[in-house]
Amino acid sequence: MASPSELCLNTNFSISFPSTSGVKDPFKLKNFSLPLTSMASEPIPSKVVCTLFDRSPKRISVSTTDPNFTGYVNDVEKGMVKNGFFTSNDDVPATFGSSGRLLDRHFVIGVLKFCSNERCIELGRRYHALIIKSGVNVDQFVGTSLVDMYAKCGDMGSAIRLVIQMPCLDVATCNCLISGYTKNRLFDEAFSFFMKFDGMGIRPNHYTYTTMLAVCGSFSAIDKGKQLHAQIVKMQYLSETAVGNALLTMYSKCGMMEDAESLFNSLVKRNVVSWSAIINGFKHHRDFEKALRLICLMREDGIDPNEYTFSIALSSCASMKNLDIGCMFHAQVLKKGMALGDFVGTTIVDMYSGLGEAGDAEKQLKEMGKSASSASWNAHIAGFVHNEKAEEAIGAFVDMVKNDKACDEFTYSIILKACSSLPSLATCEQIHSRMIKAKFESNMHVGSSLIEAYNKCGSVEDAERVFSKNSSADVVSWNSMIKAYSQNGHPTKALALFQKMFEEGIRPTNSTFLAVLSACSHSGLVQEGQKLFESMAREYNIPPEETHYSCMVDLLGRAGQLENALDFIKNLPIKPTAPIWRPLLAACRCHNNLQMAEFIAKQILELDPNDATVYVTLSNMYTEAGQCTDAEKQRKLMTVKDVAKEPGCSWIEMNNKIYRFFSHDKSCPEMPRVYQKLKQVMQQIENKGYTLNAKEDNVALYHSEKLAVCFGLINLTARKRIRVFKNLRVCPDCHSFMNYLSTIVDKEIVLRDNYRFHHFKQGCCSCGDFW
Repeated sequence: MASPSELCLNTNFSISFPSTSGVKDPFKLKNFSLPLTSMASEPIPSKVVCTLFDRSPKRISVSTTDPNFTGYVNDVEKGMVKNGFFTSNDDVPATFGSSGRLLDRHFVIGVLKFCSNERCIELGRRYHALIIKSGVNVDQFVGTSLVDMYAKCGDMGSAIRLVIQMPCLDVATCNCLISGYTKNRLFDEAFSFFMKFDGMGIRPNHYTYTTMLAVCGSFSAIDKGKQLHAQIVKMQYLSETAVGNALLTMYSKCGMMEDAESLFNSLVKRNVVSWSAIINGFKHHRDFEKALRLICLMREDGIDPNEYTFSIALSSCASMKNLDIGCMFHAQVLKKGMALGDFVGTTIVDMYSGLGEAGDAEKQLKEMGKSASSASWNAHIAGFVHNEKAEEAIGAFVDMVKNDKACDEFTYSIILKACSSLPSLATCEQIHSRMIKAKFESNMHVGSSLIEAYNKCGSVEDAERVFSKNSSADVVSWNSMIKAYSQNGHPTKALALFQKMFEEGIRPTNSTFLAVLSACSHSGLVQEGQKLFESMAREYNIPPEETHYSCMVDLLGRAGQLENALDFIKNLPIKPTAPIWRPLLAACRCHNNLQMAEFIAKQILELDPNDATVYVTLSNMYTEAGQCTDAEKQRKLMTVKDVAKEPGCSWIEMNNKIYRFFSHDKSCPEMPRVYQKLKQVMQQIENKGYTLNAKEDNVALYHSEKLAVCFGLINLTARKRIRVFKNLRVCPDCHSFMNYLSTIVDKEIVLRDNYRFHHFKQGCCSCGDFW
């Protein structure tokens, strides 16, 4: 007869019971057996095994003559725990412990460890109750296992109660509680409990210190970390390699690289973890060259880099934008046979993707084959987004889905960013549909990305629906929704939502204030904007940044308060930057103040000599003022200084395809029809009172946004809304054109420039002609 250990180890062994004639119950059929090989291919709930024993012809209990029965039960259950065959929290056999059956402490510790590792708290609670009911001796080991299970599963209340009830504590139990505090981000509680060790007569061991040092690193608690360092020296634990490595990591995370380097040099024993910790510290603090030099010294010290070290090296090369050195490390990884592993392989994909080498990244993915994880695909997609190749990112996402790779919250966040930069409403809606099916719509981080994507696509209604469904919306989601209202011409809603934040107890951030200040700027709410700006530092202790100063200049400039805007800049506590001056130059153009524009242009060019918008703005203002010689001078200066203006480009989406247009464009096969449509609508709106500025006849008539809208009118006849996107600010003539056009077509025209959205409907724009 097989022993209990053979029962668990021999996969061909099967449990058999004698037959009982005349019984049709399948559990009582002749030689009914349950081969353990089936467990390897398909998870078998533990209650099946228990029921098998319960319903055998002879109901065996502890009082029977077979002393091995309990051992069989325990070993079968332990084998299932060890091999992960508990498939859900409902798999605890309700009858376990019935019929006089006993549990032993070894089985209890094993199953509690399983519950800890798999975070099966309900399973753990039911076994805890079963332990009490069965009278198992809750000794130090069982008690510690219970504490560990509750702590890792996040039920710190139960873990603490168990610790209080235990008659005797040892360092292992206390370490479990500290580990639970840290995993649940209860750092203060972890420190508080650690400080009680001495009073409880507990001597910390090396695991205690490595755990506490990890807390200090995560929490940037350098003072507490140094106190622990002093204790470690006093307790003579510094010779423990794991403790030394934990100290290195703590100093690195806290930004104390000099201390980290000094400690590293003093270590008697340095292994690959020690080297990787100091190398990662320099990489984390952007001293990439030193990080790479240390890898060379590491080899001289006789230590070979491991996968983690190579990952740091490859990531450093990506950050340095150094493809050559990155390729050298890639070659070394290939030589060591590490390139196809998920960890290093993903870093290689990330490096090539970040450096714009999409072909090499895709080649690495193919070589990894099935071992390429979702993280590898995410890195590939993120590389396209980082390099502003949104269409390629969406294509990579489609390939990821075709390869049956699971999409996580990072996948959805990054692909929604691609939808935002195109922007593509149809693609955004398709991604949203997948999110709903995958139950990611309510995810806090993905939800804010979805709101932002719908905003960038000009669908504030969809953004509202997502926001209203997200009951756990964080401050990022609130900021995104306020920004959506601000950019789509709903300043009242933006300010109302800002007020509601306080009612919900959500503290605003600097991004919140930027959104509401922008709302005030685009709607001429000068006093409200000034009050909000002043409240930032006074009431919320949020110091204004460059973007807030720029927004205030824009607020005053748009309202025509040019002198006040100039005084605001002159009185700033920081030296004005080009982004702070630029809104005032734009305001001078709108309000025809050429003298101030010349002064501001000089300030900007001193800071950024290659700013093409300055030359173009001055040239246009000189032309409008009849100073053609000065206008031509600005154009010549651009040629001499090799400064090129970014060409205006507009695009429109149709049938999941993006169509792009440039001024005077003739590249599209449909352009003859487009120009014919433009001529037709021009005649119609001229009858309504529209006039084209004579000085702009040859240029503004064929601006890219006009061509894109006419293309939409030809091809999107069934739609009630036409969406066009432009990379530059819409000019006054095109804005007027869209206003008039919306009176003769039964459609809403949505135009997004690089500042905001303009919703044209029945002769009115959502910006109130204030942009």
